[in-house]
Amino acid sequence: MVDDFVAGGMENSSATTNTSNSLQHPKLAPEFITGEDGLISHELGHQWFGDLVTCKDWGDIWLNEGFATFMEFVWTESHFGKDQADYERWQSARQWFEEANLYSKPTVRHDFNDSGEFDGNAYTKGGWVLYMLRHQLGEDAFYYGLKHYLEVNRGKNVVTADLAKAMEEATHTNVDQFFNQWLYGAGAPKFDLSYRYDEAKHEVALTVKQTQRVEGRVGLFHIPTEVEITTASGPKLFPITVSQGKDTAIFTFPADSAPLMVLFDKGGHVLKSTEFHKEKREWLYQLKNASDLADRADAISGLAKLKGDDEVVAALNNALLNDKAWGIRANAADALGQLGGSTASKQLLDALNTAKEPWVRNRIVSSLANFKDTPAIVTKLNSIAADDSSYRARAAALQALGRLKAPNALATLDAAVAADSPDGFLRNAALRSMGPLGDDKAVPLLLQWSAPGKPMDSRNAAISSLARLQKDNKDITNQIASYLIEAHFSIRMASIFALGARGDASAIPALEALLKSADLSIEMAPMIERQIASLKAPAGEKRHPRGEASGEDETSEASSSPSTNEPGAVAKRLDRLEQLMQEMADRLKTIETRLPPPKQ
Repeated sequence: MVDDFVAGGMENSSATTNTSNSLQHPKLAPEFITGEDGLISHELGHQWFGDLVTCKDWGDIWLNEGFATFMEFVWTESHFGKDQADYERWQSARQWFEEANLYSKPTVRHDFNDSGEFDGNAYTKGGWVLYMLRHQLGEDAFYYGLKHYLEVNRGKNVVTADLAKAMEEATHTNVDQFFNQWLYGAGAPKFDLSYRYDEAKHEVALTVKQTQRVEGRVGLFHIPTEVEITTASGPKLFPITVSQGKDTAIFTFPADSAPLMVLFDKGGHVLKSTEFHKEKREWLYQLKNASDLADRADAISGLAKLKGDDEVVAALNNALLNDKAWGIRANAADALGQLGGSTASKQLLDALNTAKEPWVRNRIVSSLANFKDTPAIVTKLNSIAADDSSYRARAAALQALGRLKAPNALATLDAAVAADSPDGFLRNAALRSMGPLGDDKAVPLLLQWSAPGKPMDSRNAAISSLARLQKDNKDITNQIASYLIEAHFSIRMASIFALGARGDASAIPALEALLKSADLSIEMAPMIERQIASLKAPAGEKRHPRGEASGEDETSEASSSPSTNEPGAVAKRLDRLEQLMQEMADRLKTIETRLPPPKQ
């Protein structure tokens, strides 16, 4: 474990290096269900995939990173159970689709001139590709193929074609089409789904349409999958293959009565996005009765769009209280927060009386931040922030008070900064909350905690909040810019994002000077370039929080943010930036990156 390491870990073949942030305080460790197992299993996986067998070219880096990410899933499934692994996989698919800049790029590519190949295609999509290959070939054949791949390439450098060859030799299965669409091609299928039941024929007709724009390296996909149809007499499973030859297909299935539930890709084994046109009653049935977590999670997503419906709120509350998987309970809490309304807020408040797991309590508390002008919620949040069994719930309450701009919130946050907590956990949450609170009176305290000499995580949190306050104050911009020359990787990254968020073009020279320096990590240069581009953008031009100009066809959450002329648009974009900054901080703890070789 190394202090101020530039990333989560590094799979040196003699001794893996991890960041010391991986060591959790004994009082905090029980509040994280999987702890640091994701990072540790990732690096252990590299001992075979990345060290024993190493990619020949950075364009094939997924052979290292995709495998290590897949091994995280393998460990989670084995040690924490199928529901935990399925939940992480379900979440990772949605996060990948939100990264709009990844969609048009193949996983195996050679058109980069920086560290851009170390991206969500190498990690997240690479792990998903191996999961799909395992599911398609079957457990025994897949692992027999991996064993052969390692044996014939032991101590060698490989490209993607070597993996394909080994899998074919071991399993006698042609994998060319699979590799061509998932690795040499770009994107993933986007499906528009609907069905109708013909009572006279006792038949269900399922319409499957691929809606992704076919251009560049994105094509139509050939997908073997399964459809489950449940009627009053029970469920039946039907294998189908969606052909790449046409964008729309109709599949017919026998059904003795009208379906209660129709599932496409039962269990969520394909990396995809779907728009399944279902009535409310079908989503309600699916949430309560689907056997796989991914299908119940999809039902929550469908129901979260139906506002003002007490039956939906009641169903989500039932899932929050009773579902066997904590991920579904947490997603139900998120959905109740999205729906809003007095009934949903009461359900969330009541759930806090029974929810014991910290990983569920903190999600319930976070959802309460969606209910503005509700005194009972502010009272409850203040109570939780002051005293709760879960530090994660207390931290979530502090951040919710900031998002709600609650009365006297600054005093509460000031007190949390001054108080002791394990590893400054609550102090850092309070510092991070001062940005969304938007009270400029917090600036002196934030400047104090952003300064050298303070704990690193506290500095990061303070810098993040300074990004949002007194944006016309160039002294703050200059103060943040001065941190760019520090050696601390996380401080540099926080400062880069903060300067981009402030929108003060006077920071451009400092960012450009950093870009010219010779000691940047592989992730840092692209981030700097994006912030500079954002600061140079003409006034009113819509850009992503990470700095990319948006296109009309992009559909990610970031690209659909409102123009800066709309009421509340700036606040929404800053909220999204705060989320991205936190995701980056989390990513640095859970994946590894590489430094470029030193210049001779």
